[in-house]
Amino acid sequence: MDVKWRNLLSWLHDHGMDTSENSLLVERRLTYPEHYGLYAKKALSPKTTLFTIPRTALLNRKTLSSYYGIAAKSLSAMQMISLHLLLHRPLPDRESLDPLFGPYISTLPQNFDYHPLSWTTKRNIGPSLDILPPDAFWALQDLSSKFRNDLAAVSSFVHDHPHILEAASKAPGEFMEDNESLVHDYLWAWLNVNTRCIFHQIKNSPSDPDNITLCPILDFANHSSHLPSMNPPSPGNGNLRSNLYRDFSLLSPSDSSVDADSELHLQYGAHCNRVLFIEYGFVLSADSIPEDQRTLEVNVDDIVEALVVEKGETGVWIKSVLVSDSYWRDWTMHYASGSAFPSYRLVIALRLISIFPSGPLPSSSEEMLRPWKNVVLGHCDKLSSNLEEAWCNILRNVCTTVIERASTALVTPEVQVHDCIVALWTEERFVAERLSDLIENGEIF
Repeated sequence: MDVKWRNLLSWLHDHGMDTSENSLLVERRLTYPEHYGLYAKKALSPKTTLFTIPRTALLNRKTLSSYYGIAAKSLSAMQMISLHLLLHRPLPDRESLDPLFGPYISTLPQNFDYHPLSWTTKRNIGPSLDILPPDAFWALQDLSSKFRNDLAAVSSFVHDHPHILEAASKAPGEFMEDNESLVHDYLWAWLNVNTRCIFHQIKNSPSDPDNITLCPILDFANHSSHLPSMNPPSPGNGNLRSNLYRDFSLLSPSDSSVDADSELHLQYGAHCNRVLFIEYGFVLSADSIPEDQRTLEVNVDDIVEALVVEKGETGVWIKSVLVSDSYWRDWTMHYASGSAFPSYRLVIALRLISIFPSGPLPSSSEEMLRPWKNVVLGHCDKLSSNLEEAWCNILRNVCTTVIERASTALVTPEVQVHDCIVALWTEERFVAERLSDLIENGEIF
């Protein structure tokens, strides 16, 4: 048993956790250098309780509130937890000195150079972002903005409440957004929360964004999209208060037994590779998932928006219609359950584009718009057969654009040396090819 694992169990025992052999049925093991997984210590039947973490050992807004006081209400849970990790990050090959969560913080990963957010933040880390697919690039920019906004909020909070640094190794003057050392330390803290936090209800509203926690032991578990996964127990009898601020238990898969020494997985959700890559820093290879269980997606906002712009004055009006009806952007193509299909948002946008010619806005635009409005309002299912064929032809061209740019990227040496980026481009081409095949076969969605 390694020292950090032993110290973690001792700390959890001090919080009241039963860490005996009969109650803690899992352990962390190295899956490959610097990366751990969670493994069963013995054979398990379905729905076996693997462990129970006392609520006081969960790292969340509730357990930190007494430490940071009422002033911390200005921070989100994400900001508060990441601030705490920032203040108590252990030195290399050392343990965290945090008196509250030190043994747990010491088990968190220390290196996120593989994560694309690090590529936007650190010098000489990762490839040029120009080789990412456009949708991955935009998603990464959005994530970077969230990170920078949280860093600004945390820095402002520390300047206003410098007393919280009394037990930390940082001085108030270090909390400048252009302080590279601070940015790197906060990146480590923020990515630990972003990649490892789970839903855990501590607020009355289940949708409250503060319902997140870091959970010892659980966060050693890796993701699988198709293998049997561990699950928390179902909520209780519907009594809201009984579901708030509970101890956290985890059960073995509900529909299968587990052999001794088998790795146990979590399912982060049915995400495409773009989401897994941007949020967690990894992708799933095509051969690791049965084809009928793959969940794939391509965002084509840039291509469709260009089609709107090409319409000139009419395009400006088309955009205003789509914005007004909440159909602007988030246009996607999918592959799931063994079949490809466009999203409803994409179909609606292409139907509108297919109705109007380029150039000046026709004087009869409102009359021309009426059939589209009838579809949007549910008064009918489709446009005329000619217009249905027209938007499918536009979709075919969108697929061709995706296929061509993916094929070009995949023979680029800069792309070929990065397996994650190869997987992203391969997924985009796969979805577009399958969808294009359906269109060529005369399938109307």
